[in-house]
Amino acid sequence: MATRSVVNGFVRRFVCRYGRNTLVTSRSGRASFSTAAAAERPRSFFARNATVIIATSSLLVGAGLAYKITPVQILGMLQEKLPEPGSDAAVAYIDRVENQLQKSRIVQQMRQDAEFKERRMWINVTDESRKQSFLAGSLSGIGTFAVPGIVFVNDKTNESVSVIHVGSRLCGFPGIVHGGLISALLDEALVRAAILPLPGKSAVTANLDINYRAPTFTNQVVAIKAKVTDFTTNKSVVVGKVESAHGRTLAQGTGVFVVPKKFKIESLIGM
Repeated sequence: MATRSVVNGFVRRFVCRYGRNTLVTSRSGRASFSTAAAAERPRSFFARNATVIIATSSLLVGAGLAYKITPVQILGMLQEKLPEPGSDAAVAYIDRVENQLQKSRIVQQMRQDAEFKERRMWINVTDESRKQSFLAGSLSGIGTFAVPGIVFVNDKTNESVSVIHVGSRLCGFPGIVHGGLISALLDEALVRAAILPLPGKSAVTANLDINYRAPTFTNQVVAIKAKVTDFTTNKSVVVGKVESAHGRTLAQGTGVFVVPKKFKIESLIGM
């Protein structure tokens, strides 16, 4: 009897702590289970959300190590609340983006190279043309391209470096810039270099081949580097890549740009 009492006591304590069924003791002292559900012991917040917490922590730590982005930056990408256009908050937002662009590592580095000439992106785009422009017009604003990028051009080596801030409304997945937009940025940056050796300073895209190497996170400054590898009087072959603010390669591309034979287009200098 003493042994049975000890066993029943252990079973009772175990089930009351961990079990989902109700423990019932008969008059004979034997322990049995009823089919009535017992009230579960309340679980803590961390116990209920352990999987989410571990996954989120892994994401933040992994992104920080792999892409040199802090957890605060990642949370900002996912939770950023954008100001209303024209408000004081919008002016402050634009000032913050401009400051981030001007102080970026690549801009500071390029300004030390006297062989490259600096100008603002889309400087020669007219108001009428801007209405029909994808990058310079439709995507210009809060959360997209809040300020024009900065372009560095070397006429001697036929190279260009385009630097721009990408906002949080340019996503494919939350916090990650859409791959199609990366393609458009790369295409436009490559043609800036492609037209440098061409007589009419204009060309159209005949072929564009892109390989994506890593996710491009929003709310950061990216640089698109391009260089002409071969050209004739009516064709340029250009290679380029998209880099993060810390120099990580995000995408690489090769483009072939040609001068149209059946129609004439204006000079693209200043785009």
